[in-house]
Amino acid sequence: MFDALKRLIGPSTASGHEGETLAAWAKVDGLVFKRVKDKSAGGGYVVESSRGWRVEWGASQRVYIHGPELRFRCDTGIPSDVQCILLTKVLAQTLESDVFNRYTNAMQTQIDHTLPDEMRWLAMHPRVSLAVAPVLAKRFALFTNAEPLTQRWLGAEVVQWLEEAAQTWWTDALVLVLTVNRGMLTLRMSGRPLESSQLHLVGALFERVALRLKEVGHG
Repeated sequence: MFDALKRLIGPSTASGHEGETLAAWAKVDGLVFKRVKDKSAGGGYVVESSRGWRVEWGASQRVYIHGPELRFRCDTGIPSDVQCILLTKVLAQTLESDVFNRYTNAMQTQIDHTLPDEMRWLAMHPRVSLAVAPVLAKRFALFTNAEPLTQRWLGAEVVQWLEEAAQTWWTDALVLVLTVNRGMLTLRMSGRPLESSQLHLVGALFERVALRLKEVGHG
C-alpha cells in the first residue's frame, strides 16, 4: 500500500514554511491563526473560523497520509452513529487493496480494528450511487451507513460544489478524504506542501458542505 500511495502522492517537498502559509491564508480569509505546542507530537498550528469550523496542522493521524497532516473539522450536530466517507476512486482502490491484503496475509475473518475508521468502512458500508452527479460518479466513491441522510446532505448545491472541485483542484493525485463520524465532519489531506490558493479553495468547499450538513442535522 505504502509504495502505491507514494506513487500517487509523488515526491514530498519539505518547505518548512507551512506556518507562514497558514497564517497568510488565515489573515486574508478573516480566520484566527494560532501556534500549538505539543511536545509529544512536535507542535503544530490551528486556524479557527468564527463560523464554527477549525483547521489543525500537525503530525499525521492516518497511515495513508505521510508526513504532516492538515485536518478541517466541524461539529455538525447530526446523530453520532452516522458514518460516511467520500474520496476519489483511485484512493479508494488503494485503501481497499490494503485492507484486502491485511485479511488475506493474516488469514483474518474479522475487521481489523487497528485500521482507521474510514478504511474499515470501505469493507463494512455499502457504496452509494452517484448517478445523479455524472462528474462525481466517474471519479469518486461514497460509502455510508445512513444513505437517506447522506442523500439529503448531497443535494443539488452540494453536488455542484463537489463537481466544481472535481473539475478544477480535487485531482486523483491529491490524497484527500472527507468523512462524517460521531457528528464530526472531517477533511484530511497532506499538510505539505501548502499553498494559499489551495487552502482558500479547500476551506471554501469545506465551509459550504459543513454548513449544509448542519442544516440537515437540525432539520
